[in-house]
Amino acid sequence: INFIHLLSTEAVQHITIHCLNTTVWAAGPSLQPSSRAVSFKSWTGEKIQAGDLLEPLIPRDDCWIKDGHWHQTRFIFQMQDPNLLPIVDVYNLLTTEPGARYHLEVGPVCFM
Repeated sequence: INFIHLLSTEAVQHITIHCLNTTVWAAGPSLQPSSRAVSFKSWTGEKIQAGDLLEPLIPRDDCWIKDGHWHQTRFIFQMQDPNLLPIVDVYNLLTTEPGARYHLEVGPVCFM
């Protein structure tokens, strides 16, 4: 992967968190990140979180809806520094409420 990093100038990765009765990013319809929003660990060990320069794009966030149905939050990591990808860990995934569940869908990294 180090060789791919050397040959690339940019990288993109998509991660979708499917959720049932648990928040992932926003706590309500305003879609502003909550204090308990998930964060991510990059390939280089850097933490990627809400409010940082490296904050991911979030085209969809329905996980704040707690209605007994599955929803999802989509993250797009588009990095000018390809050394940051792939994402290697996700922090702060909470399931403290009864009936709360989630699963991750981690996409491949596209190096350009």
